[in-house]
Amino acid sequence: MIIPKERALEQAAKSLQEKARKKKDDSIEIFRGFRKIEEHRLRIWHKSGGGGREVARQRSDLVDILFRELFDGIVRSVAPKGLPDSVVVAAFGGYGRRELTPSSDIDIMFLLPRAQVSKVTEEAIRMTLTALWDIGYKVGHSTRSIPQAIKQANSDLVTKTSMLECRYLTGNRELFNEFKERFVAECVDGREAEYFAWRLANQTEVHDKNGNSVFMQEPNVKNGIGGLRDYQNILWIGYFKERVMTTAKLVEHKHLREPERRALEKAYDFLLRVRTEMHYVTGRPQDSLTLQLQGRVASDFNYPQRHILRRVEAFMREYYTKTRDIHLITDSAIERMKLVPEKGPALLGLLKPKVERFDGFISRNGKLYAENRETFAEDVFRIIRAFLHIQVRKLDLSPELSDSLRRRLRLVDRTFQYSRATRETFLAILSRKGEVGRILREMHDLGFLARLVPEFAPLTCLVQHEFYHRYTADEHTLVCIEKLDAVLFAEEEKFRGYRSLFQKLEDPGMLYLAILLHDVGKAANQRHHEDASAILAQKVARRLQLSSERRRMLITLVNSHYELSSTAQNRNLDDPATIEEFARIVGNRANLDALMLLTLADGMGTSDQNWSDWKEGLVWILYRRTSDYLEGGHEALERLKKDRGELQIAVKAKLPKDYGEEIVAHFAHMPDRYLQMFDADQIAQHLKIFRSFIETHLKKDGVDALAPCFKWIPKPDLGHSEVWVCGWDRPRLLERIAGAFLSAQLNILSADIFTRGDNLAIDIFRVCTTQLTPVTNPKDYTRVESCLQESLAVEDYDFSALIRKDTRMRSYRMSQEAELPSKINIDNISHPNYTLIDIQTPDRLGLLYDLLRAFGEAGVNIELSRITTEMEVAIDSFYVTVKDGLKLTEEVPLKRIMKLLRRAAIRPIG
Repeated sequence: MIIPKERALEQAAKSLQEKARKKKDDSIEIFRGFRKIEEHRLRIWHKSGGGGREVARQRSDLVDILFRELFDGIVRSVAPKGLPDSVVVAAFGGYGRRELTPSSDIDIMFLLPRAQVSKVTEEAIRMTLTALWDIGYKVGHSTRSIPQAIKQANSDLVTKTSMLECRYLTGNRELFNEFKERFVAECVDGREAEYFAWRLANQTEVHDKNGNSVFMQEPNVKNGIGGLRDYQNILWIGYFKERVMTTAKLVEHKHLREPERRALEKAYDFLLRVRTEMHYVTGRPQDSLTLQLQGRVASDFNYPQRHILRRVEAFMREYYTKTRDIHLITDSAIERMKLVPEKGPALLGLLKPKVERFDGFISRNGKLYAENRETFAEDVFRIIRAFLHIQVRKLDLSPELSDSLRRRLRLVDRTFQYSRATRETFLAILSRKGEVGRILREMHDLGFLARLVPEFAPLTCLVQHEFYHRYTADEHTLVCIEKLDAVLFAEEEKFRGYRSLFQKLEDPGMLYLAILLHDVGKAANQRHHEDASAILAQKVARRLQLSSERRRMLITLVNSHYELSSTAQNRNLDDPATIEEFARIVGNRANLDALMLLTLADGMGTSDQNWSDWKEGLVWILYRRTSDYLEGGHEALERLKKDRGELQIAVKAKLPKDYGEEIVAHFAHMPDRYLQMFDADQIAQHLKIFRSFIETHLKKDGVDALAPCFKWIPKPDLGHSEVWVCGWDRPRLLERIAGAFLSAQLNILSADIFTRGDNLAIDIFRVCTTQLTPVTNPKDYTRVESCLQESLAVEDYDFSALIRKDTRMRSYRMSQEAELPSKINIDNISHPNYTLIDIQTPDRLGLLYDLLRAFGEAGVNIELSRITTEMEVAIDSFYVTVKDGLKLTEEVPLKRIMKLLRRAAIRPIG
């Protein structure tokens, strides 16, 4: 039966043929018109909900119609009696599969029986390609004889794969059939092992380039794990294995199960539809599903949620669910195909493989099998013990056992969850240091973890609209656990302290359980997910019948999992009140050690780049001070002050004797935080720039005397330059410095602001160009320094005119704030003397200037600040006061500063 869409295309083909043969002189415009009309029809079909595969196939069919009419017309014009050479034109690649998206290339091959081509045939091919380009297609093409095509396929496996899906378009069909027969005989038969090895290695290489996770924040629809290419891989491998090219045939050969095939086809169709929409939105080939595109696609697909972030969450959850299905199903199919021979002595015919029987299971060649079909019927708790066995014996689940476990998930009910056997086995799995991540991931991939710990289930494929997270909530959790496992075996110097803590940890089970549960509250969409996570952790603790001591430890770790990192980065660690408050939260040394390891795992589980050296240094300072306080109380905090003397002696040894008084003044007036952050060499250099400023100040008069001293230090290995600015502190100085950097198109990545008690300040900035490179041009140095000096001469200097001179700055954005919302928190509780304002917002050129200007307009004084950029996100903390040094507590000023900061956080430049 012909469906309406096919009938419409058939009628369009007849119309094209009539027009093209009547108006030969204007054929290109006719073909362009045909393509435009038919593409418009396909777009309407797609927008109305057409399936990804059916739309892609009909696009291929319309190209077939256009090409055949075009080629036949050209052949009639150059050779009315027919071409002297026997020619066949074949489609290959995506066009050969009949899977064209709007911006896909058209890959064709002109196939000839011999290498020599007549001039008439060459002219016909040239005219065909020129016409296709004129019509608007991007064409990949080749002209080969059959021997040449066979030789090329065997020398380049990418070409071989493309030819695998070769499809007849027009010309000599007998020649095409001859090529197909020779291709199988000479390129496939006997070359299976070579192809399998290359295909699997190539797949791994492509995955590594695209993040090696299904759950990347900006996944690659084509080449990412679980993407379109993974589906295609299973068909290519299936052809070399069984000479079949459909998932239905793979079911017949028992490499797929029917439910898997249906899930696979549904997922592939969804991804093709997503890719089609991406091409429509961007107007070009686009495979990276960026944050910006996610919002567009979610809206265009008519997800019903009112808020854009909720729509994106719903869309991306479906996307990750589909790609996860493709990844897990294709991996299982490849394992069932047994492409790689099992290793062991048995292969050499010398010894039989070692077989061990235990608890209803068999281990053989590194895999675990069920002993018989009654293994789980005899003892249902073997389901969870299977995971303990592969952990203890370092085995993998066999494909057969994995399938058996999936089919028995219904047995994991409430009775199973609450049984003594289950909780004892689960806690035993969690107690094995360094061996937990692999097992929990296996549980999750099979769907068992969500049944065993239903509190974890809502995290599956849950999108996190937070600045740091690259992964979905479930993937982030599993990566955290794998990172913690790796600490036990880490040899790097930076992990030595963590490794020691982990080795001494007495109850690793509670730490692993805390990591597993630390984000389970995110599914509730509450502002503070840690509170919801702690409530759910209580529920799990009751089900596992944990002792009161273990329960308290679990709840503390879950409820306070962000506390160590947050306090270290955003609070004044020189203030004894900060240490006392944090010590009260953690309670004891065991909790502190576990929280330190959880913080490391959580930080590295978002992204390795997120766990930077400066952040790690601050965390260790807080850890050590809290540890000392838990053991020695207030006396421990007093002992810290003695370290100043040792550091002062070290600095004195690095400077000439005439620096004596300056060293004493520096150590007397600098805050403890400064002395903890810098070593003797760095402090000695700071003292030199202080002296340089004082000498300049004494020599000059008027405005010049106010000009700060600069020191520029390029750091190419880190991709930025460090800039030291030394001078008198004064109102809105930071704003002016930020404006000076902005006037030279320099972006501030981070800054540490230190004001001495004698009103001298040294501000240390890390800056880069708009190309994310270090600042090395002396002209930039001069522009910043002169601009700052000029601004200091005017009480209310406005940088807007300077900024607007260069319109390029308006387009420079380091991230898309529309996709990740800004967060501003005003805290009057954490510190007795200051109001704390924390700001998280996507970074951009000029952001810091806008924020500091907002503080200035509100009449707010910045006493202490920590300015950082992590993963293209600004995370800034300010300790502020208003007039007379009071905290910001009145309702009207609070509303005003909040309004000004929000406007500054999202305002574009220019």
